[in-house]
Amino acid sequence: MDDIKTRTPKRVKVALAISLAINVLVAGAIAGAVLHGGDRDRSSFDKRGGDTAAIGIYGRALEKPDRRAIGQRLRDGRAARGQEIRAELGEMVREASGLLKQMPFDEGAFSDVLLRQQGLIKGRSDSMQDALVEQIAAMSPEQRAEYAERLEELLERGGRRGKPDRE
Repeated sequence: MDDIKTRTPKRVKVALAISLAINVLVAGAIAGAVLHGGDRDRSSFDKRGGDTAAIGIYGRALEKPDRRAIGQRLRDGRAARGQEIRAELGEMVREASGLLKQMPFDEGAFSDVLLRQQGLIKGRSDSMQDALVEQIAAMSPEQRAEYAERLEELLERGGRRGKPDRE
């Protein structure tokens, strides 16, 4: 009788499995979007903000040539290690898939896989921040003052660009 009370209902197990599957899909989608390789139309990529999207309002306040320079720096760095990172992420997804199929489910091991994926993605975010800092450091004092003004304007508009891109 005690066994019946301590067993997890099947619907709870199914709900947990579905929830985990959705989390894996979201993590995979984020990882894929951040580290996507291969050929694609770079003009539409630049129009969407491309790699500078992760630096948010700071990227939107930059002049278009500065945003492009940061994007190029990131693409150059990614090309060197991109395939390796994609392979690592693929292995982690396969590992997570195997863990999801195991009975009983090893929550700790699954969490570890997600943390390792997050570490790879955070490394990409750190690269974006470094590229932003380097680009701003290369500006003249006047350019930095203009940048600060654009940043404040964006902040007043809630972070949205109200004017067309500056050349």
